[in-house]
Amino acid sequence: MARTIRINLPFSLYHVLSRTNTGVIAFADHEDEQKFLLYLGKYAAIFSIKIHAWCLMNTHFHILMETAEQPDISEFMRRLLTVYTVYYNRRHKRHGHLFHGRFKSYVVDKAAYLLELSRYIHLNPATASSPQNPETYRGSSLRYYIHGGEPEFLYTAEILAWFKGNRKQYAKFVRKGLSENIKPEIIGQMFVGAKNFIQKTQNRKAQLEKSGTRAWAAQKKREQAQQDKQKRKAEEILNKVADYFHLSPEAIKNSRYGKGTIGKARSLVLMLLRVHLPWSGARVMRFMGLRSQSMLSYHSKAVSEEDYCILEKEINNKNKVCKSK
Repeated sequence: MARTIRINLPFSLYHVLSRTNTGVIAFADHEDEQKFLLYLGKYAAIFSIKIHAWCLMNTHFHILMETAEQPDISEFMRRLLTVYTVYYNRRHKRHGHLFHGRFKSYVVDKAAYLLELSRYIHLNPATASSPQNPETYRGSSLRYYIHGGEPEFLYTAEILAWFKGNRKQYAKFVRKGLSENIKPEIIGQMFVGAKNFIQKTQNRKAQLEKSGTRAWAAQKKREQAQQDKQKRKAEEILNKVADYFHLSPEAIKNSRYGKGTIGKARSLVLMLLRVHLPWSGARVMRFMGLRSQSMLSYHSKAVSEEDYCILEKEINNKNKVCKSK
């Protein structure tokens, strides 16, 4: 069966969710949750995405978000899940994919379902196999809606405006959902909304595609410039790692040996490329002249925390505290 084509619409509300592979725990503790939210905020800023709500469960997560003028949900999620998986695998000494297959995304009728979906997402802890109190659950954005102190990337104003900014009234609205069936209707595995909303959304998508044809050449030019910029960044990373290990870039890329200093250097380059560039595993391997993507998992385990920290500091030009080499 062919994959469902992802719909990217500007200034639109989306419900996004993703599950882990075979029930792997994606958020083992508060540190994992905080790291995921750090990356969520980082990439929301890069892609100009408004985050209205989230809930991080053991084996899956929900995000309620709104796109900007030039949306790219697939790239936003790819970068978010890649950088978190790299972090998670390193911390928990595992390898391979963390999340299962493609993430799901639904275009949402904002006027009809913004409040209901925020409530549905915030009530997830209460419907889990081991129910928890949604108001005290640390893995969701509900606590910020109730108590304030929300991070900069969480956009609470629009939902709270329906309650005239009264946080207690929103908490009451969420609690009421415990006794109601609030899951919105999903139609065609793409939409949350009524049939007239779906028709309008499909017409809007067709108009955008038609107008986009005229801008095709300009878009291709921008894409080529972006690819050139990414390649320069990749070369910069390779050169910094080469200098750090007192090797030549050619030795790191072309050597047939995967152990010793060259192996460490190559592993570090591969990891830094995955973190700093929006490249697939195949693209990273092509740049390095390697064939098997399965080697990415092997190399991710071969990187020392000390070397990674020092090179991250140099690449980002930040005063990051690292252990001495």
